Amino acid sequence: MFQERIVLAGDVMFELFFRSPLEYRLACHRGDRLLVEYSNAGKYEFKSVEKLRYDFERDAENALRQG
Repeated sequence: MFQERIVLAGDVMFELFFRSPLEYRLACHRGDRLLVEYSNAGKYEFKSVEKLRYDFERDAENALRQG
């Protein structure tokens, strides 16, 4: 199991939880606003840890740029 919370400048927070391909959650927040979330409860189709991380990071960077 992997679990981490990262707090960055500008009130940005990443929450990362991964237990298995059937139980995971990656979220990016700015303040109280959820910008991006990938989880087994959502529509994201899990293919590999590498692809999950790449897709999440790309979408989080785009969301943070847009505000």
